[in-house]
Amino acid sequence: MTQWWKVLGSAALIVLGVCLWVFARDTEFLWFRGGPLGVVLVAVGVVDLVGSLWSRDRRRVE
Repeated sequence: MTQWWKVLGSAALIVLGVCLWVFARDTEFLWFRGGPLGVVLVAVGVVDLVGSLWSRDRRRVE
């Protein structure tokens, strides 16, 4: 069950990053701009999603 929360959190990071990149490119959040912050959030979300799915598949094999 905990693994599903991690997958949902990663998917939420990806969706939030895409929304920032598409809709708020020039908006400033503190010292961050929306476009680059969105790209970073998408990258972190993808890495986290791949890592959580990979570890889930490895546990199933062992």
